[in-house]
Amino acid sequence: MKDSDQQIRLRRFWGTTAFSFGILWGFSNLVYSPIAILTSVKGSSWLEVFVVLAGGIFTLCASIGAFYKRRGASLFLLIMGPILLIVAVAGQAFLQRNAHGVMNLLLLYLSGVTAILLGIFGMFTEHYGWPPLRENL
Repeated sequence: MKDSDQQIRLRRFWGTTAFSFGILWGFSNLVYSPIAILTSVKGSSWLEVFVVLAGGIFTLCASIGAFYKRRGASLFLLIMGPILLIVAVAGQAFLQRNAHGVMNLLLLYLSGVTAILLGIFGMFTEHYGWPPLRENL
């Protein structure tokens, strides 16, 4: 096998791995939100549920979309990630009864940060000409 073929396969592997993580992250946020609403002792605020649920939907959809159009999906993540992060930080600063506990705060902030990091990765790989994530394109 040539070195260039191996390099292409390695780049495709890492791209697929990163956006597969995005799919898993998004799906786990979608599963976590109803559980947090139903089982939280102190109760989750509406803003916490909204940010985690929106982060899950955005990350899941964009990560799936990255297998078809990586640039568009990455741009979407770079736009929506900071919006989610700003809403999470502002909600935590101005609402008294927002997220409770370290794990809830971590999940709240990671909803936006994960979208931003996946968006940066996608734009980086697109800028440097990495191969498409699907071989048949």
